[in-house]
Amino acid sequence: MTIATDGSDDRRVSLLDELVESNFVKVSRSLDVDRFRSIEGLGDARSIPIDAKAFNASFASLKLKSCSVHLQRTFPRILQMRYSTTGAIVGLTMDDAASLIIDGVEARSPTLLLVKGTAKCEIVEQQANLVALVNFASIDDRGWPGDADSAQLIVTSPDRCQALRATVADVLTLASHSPDTFAQPNVIEHVEESILQAFDLAMAAASPTPEAKRLSLSHYLALVRKLDEFVAANAGKTLYSADVARQLGASVRTLHNAVVAIRGMSMHRYMRLRRLWNVRQQLVRADAPQSIKAVALVNGFWHMGEFSSLYRELFGETPQQTLSAARNNPDRQS
Repeated sequence: MTIATDGSDDRRVSLLDELVESNFVKVSRSLDVDRFRSIEGLGDARSIPIDAKAFNASFASLKLKSCSVHLQRTFPRILQMRYSTTGAIVGLTMDDAASLIIDGVEARSPTLLLVKGTAKCEIVEQQANLVALVNFASIDDRGWPGDADSAQLIVTSPDRCQALRATVADVLTLASHSPDTFAQPNVIEHVEESILQAFDLAMAAASPTPEAKRLSLSHYLALVRKLDEFVAANAGKTLYSADVARQLGASVRTLHNAVVAIRGMSMHRYMRLRRLWNVRQQLVRADAPQSIKAVALVNGFWHMGEFSSLYRELFGETPQQTLSAARNNPDRQS
């Protein structure tokens, strides 16, 4: 059975919602935003939510003999990802409505993300997306583009992208709903060969994105990563943009432009987002008798009314509700 992915919201939701646990497929649903990062299974990941209201992320994974297939409904976020694989990871959106910014370049269908070896990616999702990732243990002699330990965006043809979506949907559906068939001799081997053939055809029709060729974003990418390291090393300190820029050897304007290019938002909004997420992580841990006000102040929020409003707008609940839930439910703590 092929499940269409025509871009409508109902079809985007249906595939993941229709999958069930089996001997082959693992499904995770109803995760809260504080524990979402624990289901990232393709490397080291850190998510910073842009909008955590109505959180509805879910995840399905299928481990085969030489590859694994992952399907994920995400949420608006910044994802700092360090992918790691012995072969290659290929990511694709499951409908044309999805949109991501990867290392400063917008990735819309029929764009694929191809990672070989180990590589870092800075990803911004302004909306919830349905994405699939396939991790191949080896791609020796398949002639796929890209260098070792690199990540790149490549554009395949729309029909090849649609064929990939159909293959992912068919494989997950079969393993989920017909595990007896899936367990028959040589079925897994045939499924893996079908997956490889679909990706071979997509790679044969692929080329580097014009945007990736045109834009030289390596300087901005390095600068934003230095910014993140600096902020992490100075947690709890008051940081002024001019001082930060000086420490990083850049002008405020350059730093701002770098954040806009890589994170898709102003430096002011990005720094505020990080501080709000730090507050939430401290409240969720609930491991110290600090008051909400004390936690807010340590993270640079001096206007309590504005802080409460910003917090509720981002997470859909008040700081007190977060703290109370963490104290009443230890399992929620990270």
